[in-house]
Amino acid sequence: MAESALSVFRNERKYLVPCGEAVSMRGKFDELLSRDRHSGTSGYVVRSLYFDSVNNVDYKTKLSGVEKRKKIRIRSYPPAIGMCKLELKEKYGDRQQKLSLRISKEDAKSLSRLDYSVLTKYFDESQAAVRIYTAMVMGGYRPVTLVEYDRAAYTYPLYNTRVTLDMNLRGSEGNLDLFDEEPLYTVFMREEMVLEVKYDRRLARFISDILKQYHLTQCSVSKYCIGRKIFSDFEF
Repeated sequence: MAESALSVFRNERKYLVPCGEAVSMRGKFDELLSRDRHSGTSGYVVRSLYFDSVNNVDYKTKLSGVEKRKKIRIRSYPPAIGMCKLELKEKYGDRQQKLSLRISKEDAKSLSRLDYSVLTKYFDESQAAVRIYTAMVMGGYRPVTLVEYDRAAYTYPLYNTRVTLDMNLRGSEGNLDLFDEEPLYTVFMREEMVLEVKYDRRLARFISDILKQYHLTQCSVSKYCIGRKIFSDFEF
């Protein structure tokens, strides 16, 4: 089973965009950028099962604004879920590196049951598997929240640019079944969308000009942290 490409360090900017402005923005992106090959005309659904350590280190470092932080998740794309991606995403301020490993549906289920040993069979071909396995075992990682949203994605070849608009953010801290066909979710975001802009080296000028038209403020919004609303309300 071939490992997916290991990403290099990239720059990432995030913004919260009111839905009304996002509609106008999507029109501009449709004119100037190419749709991601999975996006089509209506976008696609992204579902992520997030893991955290026994003492919630990743959640707390994000809220505390620590420059160096990480998160571990299994990502799938319903409704036709076959292979999944196990990802370790590390951030250093605005720069990020993402290690990805394609795993089977059965291996994803095993990890959600805290059977980390399924990763050992990928060791010979994947340094990502070794690093993720080590982090999960040392930290006692376990599933903590299931997050889903609808995504419109665009690409531009210069500087390996990728632009995404994520909407209808929803999730559950009670149902952690990544493969549930009809999960019961709480909707966390109705009036805004999350805009993410990722690129190598520098951002193309015309994309920067589009963003300036909407007077957006860059922020560090985290879909993972939003998905842990119940935990944050009752943490002690």
